[in-house]
Amino acid sequence: MHSTLAQQTADEQQPGLLSAMQLSRLNQAIQGLSEQQLSWASGYLVGISRRQVPVEQPQPEAGVTILYASQTGNSRSVAEALAETSEARGLSTRLLSVDQYKPRDLVKEKLLLLVVSTHGEGEPPESAQALYRFLHGKRAPQLRGLRYAVFGLGDSSYQHFCKTARDFDARLEALGASRILERVDADLNFQAKSENWIPTVLNRADELVPSNPNKVVALSHARRSRRHDRNNPFSATLLENRRITSLSAVAEVRHIAFAIDPSAISYTPGDALGVLFRNDPALVDNILHSTGLNADLQVTLEKSRLSLADALGTQCELTQLHPSVAARWAEVTSDNALQQLASDGEALREYCAKRQFVDLLADYPARPDADTLVQLLQPLQPRLYSIASSQAEYADEVHLTVSVLRYRAHGRDYLGGASGFLSERIEEGALLDLYVAENPSFRLPEDGSTPIIMIGAGTGVAPYRAFLQQRAAQGDSGKNWLIFGNRHFHRDFLYQTDWLAQRKAGLLQRATLAFSRDGDAQAYVQDRMLDQGKELYRWLQEGARVYVCGGRAMEAGVRDALALVAQSQGALEPEAAAEYVDNLRAVGRYLRDVY
Repeated sequence: MHSTLAQQTADEQQPGLLSAMQLSRLNQAIQGLSEQQLSWASGYLVGISRRQVPVEQPQPEAGVTILYASQTGNSRSVAEALAETSEARGLSTRLLSVDQYKPRDLVKEKLLLLVVSTHGEGEPPESAQALYRFLHGKRAPQLRGLRYAVFGLGDSSYQHFCKTARDFDARLEALGASRILERVDADLNFQAKSENWIPTVLNRADELVPSNPNKVVALSHARRSRRHDRNNPFSATLLENRRITSLSAVAEVRHIAFAIDPSAISYTPGDALGVLFRNDPALVDNILHSTGLNADLQVTLEKSRLSLADALGTQCELTQLHPSVAARWAEVTSDNALQQLASDGEALREYCAKRQFVDLLADYPARPDADTLVQLLQPLQPRLYSIASSQAEYADEVHLTVSVLRYRAHGRDYLGGASGFLSERIEEGALLDLYVAENPSFRLPEDGSTPIIMIGAGTGVAPYRAFLQQRAAQGDSGKNWLIFGNRHFHRDFLYQTDWLAQRKAGLLQRATLAFSRDGDAQAYVQDRMLDQGKELYRWLQEGARVYVCGGRAMEAGVRDALALVAQSQGALEPEAAAEYVDNLRAVGRYLRDVY
C-alpha cells in the first residue's frame, strides 16, 4: 500500500536526498529499462543537474537508433541483443520501444534498425499503431536521408505472416529511405535467424556510422543480473490453485497465485505473465508409440544432448500443430494426399487449426528417426496470461485467471498444453518457470482522476481486478465502470466477491453485466453498452478511457457498439461515428488487449 498523507509529510526529503516516496517512484520508473536506456538516463540526469541537457531526448549526430514493437516480448529480446552487440562494437546506440519514440523524429535519423512483430491477422502491435498511422498518413515526410533495416517476427500459421514488417519495410522505401539489408521474416523459432542477422546488419552499420568508444557510466541498477525473460525465467512457487467457476459451468476457470521475489520480478497492471510448462507425459507416450521410437534415445536440440522423452516433454510444441510442421511431415511420409494438402496454404492452416501433432501422426503415419522428429517440430512456446493482481496490494505474489481448454474432436479428448499443466499436473508448493511480458499499451491513466470503462468477457476480466487493486492503493479519485460478460450468473461470474466488495467500498461506481445463457434472449457486453448508451456517452464526454480485453470477435462488437452509441447519443453520421472511435484509439483513450 502507498504511504498515507501523514507518512508522506513525515518522510519529506532532506537536502540532497530523496524521500521514500520519491525513491519508490524512481524505482518504479526505471523498472524494466534496458542497460542502454539506463546508461542514457544516468547521463541525462547528470546533465540536468548541470543545466546542460535539454528537456527533449537528444538525437545522435550519427548513430544507430533501434526501435522495437513487441506484443509478447520477443521483439524486445531481439532488439536488446542487437543493442548490446552494437554498443559493444563502440557504436552510438539508442534503444527504444516504438511507443516511446516521436514519429516526426524520423527525419533526423541517419540509421534506423526496426524489430517488429505482427499481431493476429496482420495487425501492428498496439505500441506500433501511432508510428504505423503516421508513416501511412498524408503528412508522412520524405526520408531520403534515412538508411534502415527491418527484422520481422511472426507466426506462419497465420495468413498474413510478418505483414507488419513487410508494411514498414515497403513504406520506408516508398518515402525515400535506403534499405541497407533485405528484410528478414522470422517464424516462431526466430532465435537462429536473429543470431545471424545481428552481426550481419551491424557489419553494414560499421560501414555507415562512426564508432564512439566513450561510454556514459550506467546506473548501478543496470549492473545487476539481467532481467527475467523467456530465456532467463524466474522460478516461482505455486501458492494457490482453485476453481472459481461452478462444477456445472461449461468452462473450468481457475485462480492461480505464485510467490515471487519482488526484488527480482516486478510487474504493472496490464502486463501478462509468460508461463513455461511441460507437455503431458501421456501425450509424449502416445507420440513415442505412434512413431515406434524409444524414449531413451539421445537427440540434439539447441546444441544440447538429451533423451527423446525429455525433448518431447520440455522442448517441443505438441498441442498446437503448426502448418510448417505438417508441411515437413509431408516430406517425411511422402504421402501424396498430405503433400497435396501442404501445397494449399489456406487448406493446410484450416487442417492444423483443429488438430494436434498426434492427429497428424494418426492421419499420416510414418517412422522417422528421433533427430528428424524433434527437428521438424516447433519449439515449445510459453503461454501468456493477463496478470490478475496488482503488486501494490500483493508485493510478493502474482495472480492469474486461467480457463482450462478441454474439448472432444476426432474421436478423442483434448486438453490444453499450459492450462492442462496448470490445472492437473502441478501441485501447491511446486516450482514453475515464468516471466513478465510487459504490455505498455494497456496501462492505467497517469492521472488518477480519469474515469475508466473496463469491458471484458470471460477471463478477459483478469486485468481489471489488477486495475482496481492498483487504483485503490494509489487512492485514485477517478470513477470506475466494469462491463463484464460470461455465460451464467450463478456458474461463472468470475471474482464476484471482489466486485461486490469494491462496490461496497465505493471504488466500483458502476457494474454492468451480460450473461448470454441466462434468459431467452442472448445478450453480450456490446448489447449492454447499447442499453447504457446515454451514460456511456456521458462518461466518454467526461474524458473516460475505454479498455477492452478478450477475443477478437468481442472487441469488434465493442467497437461497433461504441460507434452506434456515438451515432445515437452524439448525433453523428455513421462515417463520423467510426472516425470518432478511431480517434479515441489514436489519442490513447481506447486500449485493447485481444487474442
